[in-house]
Amino acid sequence: MKIYDMDRKEYLEIQKFDNPSRKVEQLSDALYRFKEGIFDIIYDKSQPSLVKYIHSLDQEMLQQKDFQFLYFTSGTTGTPTGVYKTKFNSLKQAEVLIKTFDNMKFNRVVTTVPFVHIYGIDIGGVLPFVLDIDVYTKENFLPEELAVEAEKEGTLIVTTPVFIKALNRIKKNTTFKDSLFLTSTAPLSAEDGKTFKELYDCDVMQLFASTETGLIAHKKNDETILETYDEVKIGEDNGMLNVSSPLVTQRIIKEGKLHNVKQPFQTEDIVEILNEHQFKLLGRSSNLAKIAGKRISTQQIENIIETLDGISAALVKIKRDDSALKDEILYIYIEGDIELKGKTLRTLLKEHFGSIHIPFKIHNNKRILRSSVGKKIGFE
Repeated sequence: MKIYDMDRKEYLEIQKFDNPSRKVEQLSDALYRFKEGIFDIIYDKSQPSLVKYIHSLDQEMLQQKDFQFLYFTSGTTGTPTGVYKTKFNSLKQAEVLIKTFDNMKFNRVVTTVPFVHIYGIDIGGVLPFVLDIDVYTKENFLPEELAVEAEKEGTLIVTTPVFIKALNRIKKNTTFKDSLFLTSTAPLSAEDGKTFKELYDCDVMQLFASTETGLIAHKKNDETILETYDEVKIGEDNGMLNVSSPLVTQRIIKEGKLHNVKQPFQTEDIVEILNEHQFKLLGRSSNLAKIAGKRISTQQIENIIETLDGISAALVKIKRDDSALKDEILYIYIEGDIELKGKTLRTLLKEHFGSIHIPFKIHNNKRILRSSVGKKIGFE
């Protein structure tokens, strides 16, 4: 395989870079190390707080034998976690993912994601390495540019829900019937998945995973039920998903200390398990508000608000209201061309949740910040 630099319109061989700064260089260097079995630490060097945290750690402790990569999460929900992965983890992950492609054949991969986390490296890099097909990437994609690439037969696109939503909005008069879109686990509503399929005659496969567990399950388009990958076993403890599989990490760094990981690995994802291979994701424990005895997902509310014309994005945070003894209050941050009014939101929420009173405060004219995989991480 080779890497095609779409900015410079030239191919780049897999090779070592001392200080890779551009996306193509980061991918080339990571695949060189993967191919040669050279350990490396992967993280987003554009985040000063993350860089500072990693430099504060015992550097000898970081260098663990028998591992291929050490990934650091961004720490948007707390202190960053270091997650060790073996070469076997990555190869096995590619193997189970390829099985879900059925009879589709691909001759190239186009990836919009950066190569500073496991999704970028494993899905955007190791997967095409295993398939032995070229990777096409550039520093920044426009939705229109991605549409042109997706029109080409046999293209596998590795992207995020942000691009799926953007392509839905521009409504290009074309189809991607011979391509497949993969998206990360940042929320993509069933409505967005359905719209994409109807507009472009193309499937979008959502990958449910985490850095610690690797791939867990997948679904397509507007499906609501997640199907586990081969060799992934699921269970639950107090309503929260736990996972056993050959893709789960063996070692992590948490709060600056090294920990061995036992299986099953406990997540914070609230689920409804249907059978040994299928489950529904209800939300993360930190993203569920209890209102009038009913658990309501902030993700669900965000998706509902984002159906309104003129609203680009919504971010919902849960806060306890000191004046309320049990219920929580939702702080809703809005990005868009219009201001969301309380009356409009009450009507919308009543349509979906009935007559229960949902306390909220609206903050308009915000810019919603996202991580490199499309997850909402804050506002300004």
